Amino acid sequence: MSYNTYLFDFDYTLADSSRGIVICFRNVLTRHGYMNISDETIKRTIGKTLEDSFSILTGVKDEEQLKNFKKEYVKEADTHMTGNTVLFLETKSVLTALKDAGASIGIISTKYRYRIKELLEQHFPSDFFNIIIGGEDVTAAKPSPEGILLALKQLHCTRAETLYIGDSTVDAETAKAAKVDFAGVLHGMTTEEELKVFPHKKIMKTLNELLENKNEDSPNEDNPPTPESNIGKDKPRKKHNRLSQRITLTLLILFAITEIFVFGSYYLTFVCIIILISQIRNKGLSPRLNKLSSSLAKWYKKYIRILRIKQTRGNRPPINSTATTTCRNCGNKYTGNYCNRCGQSKKIARFSFRYIIRNALGGISNIDNGFWRTLIELLYRPGYMINDFIRGKRVHYFRPFQTLFVLAAIYILLVQLIDPEALKKETSPNSKIEQLTIAKNQLQQQLDTIQNKQKKEIVSGVLNGLKQDIKQIQDKRESLLNEEEAKTNKKDFIADLNHATSKMEHIGEKLQVMPFLRKVWDLLHSWAHGNKAASIIYTLPLFALATRMAFRKRKYSINFNITEHVFIQTYIAAQILLLTIIYLPFNGKAAIDDLYDIPTWSIFLLFWWDYKQLFHTTWLKSFFHTVLMFFYSLLIIILVAIIVAILIIAIVSLTDKLNF
Repeated sequence: MSYNTYLFDFDYTLADSSRGIVICFRNVLTRHGYMNISDETIKRTIGKTLEDSFSILTGVKDEEQLKNFKKEYVKEADTHMTGNTVLFLETKSVLTALKDAGASIGIISTKYRYRIKELLEQHFPSDFFNIIIGGEDVTAAKPSPEGILLALKQLHCTRAETLYIGDSTVDAETAKAAKVDFAGVLHGMTTEEELKVFPHKKIMKTLNELLENKNEDSPNEDNPPTPESNIGKDKPRKKHNRLSQRITLTLLILFAITEIFVFGSYYLTFVCIIILISQIRNKGLSPRLNKLSSSLAKWYKKYIRILRIKQTRGNRPPINSTATTTCRNCGNKYTGNYCNRCGQSKKIARFSFRYIIRNALGGISNIDNGFWRTLIELLYRPGYMINDFIRGKRVHYFRPFQTLFVLAAIYILLVQLIDPEALKKETSPNSKIEQLTIAKNQLQQQLDTIQNKQKKEIVSGVLNGLKQDIKQIQDKRESLLNEEEAKTNKKDFIADLNHATSKMEHIGEKLQVMPFLRKVWDLLHSWAHGNKAASIIYTLPLFALATRMAFRKRKYSINFNITEHVFIQTYIAAQILLLTIIYLPFNGKAAIDDLYDIPTWSIFLLFWWDYKQLFHTTWLKSFFHTVLMFFYSLLIIILVAIIVAILIIAIVSLTDKLNF
């Protein structure tokens, strides 16, 4: 089924609160002498108002007495309800999948809104649900349609695009009164036969069946099919659509082949593959392929659904053992997976070769199981994993900066094996000047200590040659900049900036004459050159600020602070670096001076995918906000460059006045 809005009942639909409800009812009923009411009888009243439930259970009709029962129940619920309420196993994954698909999600219940939120805030972001309407928000309880109609009004959606999901006949009556589609779920005490009496789209055993895309136009009790009205109407249109699809796909394939052989790129090929998959999935290629496309579609839906559940659910903690164990370390007897005295795990086995490998890796790089789990999840559920880490699920994951540094070290080791010359390459004039300047400083230091005149003359000659080489490179660079300046007619600012750049280099040479400053400069230069993690870290605040600006108006996302955004960008950088490591053996060449080795378009796709999962948004909205993020990044870079240029010009003008 495909709807834009999904409204849910709460008790016995999303959560099992029967234990808490029974405890609260039992305490109130026992206090007033009603001892012979069974738990099953109490559970049968779930979904009704408290007054109606107490009236059914006790036979009391007096409104004042029923109100007193209600007040006592509310006090009991403040103590017992939340702790005795649990979500059904599939609730979180189904709601997250619907949210990821761009649907609006709401809850319509007779339970108080604050009590629903008290439980949901333990499992979802505070603004995950678009709307929650409790018993205190309406004047008439279900089966009155007031709650559903209020939700439709506030969400600005129509009845036709709304599905209401509940577990009882009261919910079915409510959907019928509101004139919206109804889907029943058999979590509660109501049977399938009881729900089938009412108009419905489907009766489900679990909420997982909401994710199954069944035909929305299947026969319904309220809307029986009328064959006479449909005979012959859609056939010409279907033939026309199929023909246009074939022509479009054929043209795309021809253009893709041309692009491969003429331009050597594969963008249209990628588009063709996506369209082909969608056509097969929708059975739109040819009637002969209907059977094949149907089986492929079933296979696709099955495994995509499994992957989606794994993505949204993530790593689950191990089931807590109830057996009594004697700790091998301290002798303490305990129940659970870890000793509550010394913390040693219950899983202590004999040493094996696998343990030697893991222990060696841990000793070399401080890598534990969390590192490999983090890498795997960065490949198939990066946004969800980052969200889990930010929200507090951190014991199973490697810390972000530690992950980045370990991957950077692995990258450098891999470069030394695959393309060792990349670490020695220095292509830019600035890097050549830096290299020659370091050599010049070292020779100058040796010259000051040499006593032999002949040797001193040789070193002086080499030193003068280095100075001439540096001057030639600087003159060549300045001439190129002057030519560029003449072409662009940007005389004032660029001339000042060129003068400032050469002046700053002169200042740097002056400072490097001092022994201490020269050693500090050489240390920093040797550390920064070829250090992938260092160059990536410089970009993290930039992308963090740009992401916060781009997603500042997201309605359903967590309000991440700037520090959390830095951690988010660190994990994304680690993900890109991981793919760079995977890509490097196939590429055969490394780009040490570049931020990443993989193409820019693939980096954009990764950000798009990560943001889609991280902020629980649609593909289209994620694409728009990713473009916006890169635009803000460009603006920030331009602003920083202008500020740095102004500072350089100001420093140079000051040194000119001081004749430095």
